[in-house]
Amino acid sequence: MSDASHRGSSEVDPWNRLVMLIDSNLDMSIRNQRLLLELWGAGIRDAKLRDDGEQQWACYRAVLLTMVVESCNQGPFTPTLSPDDVVDMLLAILAGAMVPRVFRATSPVPDHFRTALLHQIAQMLGRA
Repeated sequence: MSDASHRGSSEVDPWNRLVMLIDSNLDMSIRNQRLLLELWGAGIRDAKLRDDGEQQWACYRAVLLTMVVESCNQGPFTPTLSPDDVVDMLLAILAGAMVPRVFRATSPVPDHFRTALLHQIAQMLGRA
């Protein structure tokens, strides 16, 4: 996931940076998504893996939170929720979106899901 944050760092517009980061997660290979889900599942039973997973989650969360807070401070976003709540919601949605994709479910339709997700995040961020 850190590659995604690096790719988005060259984009100047805060919304486009966030969309690039979201897209990199939604477009992650099924293999990588499966590995993440398996790692998280194993972390339920293994304290070391759980600690590693928590550290990775915290690092990725920090990247997103910094992006949202800086954007709010610059003015493009006027969140309807706290930046912490926006980031927590986004992370939960992105993590949950992996499950149907790994199972190769026919729903949600990727393009429809992306559109709905971006719409929801834009509303939470108070994006004009």
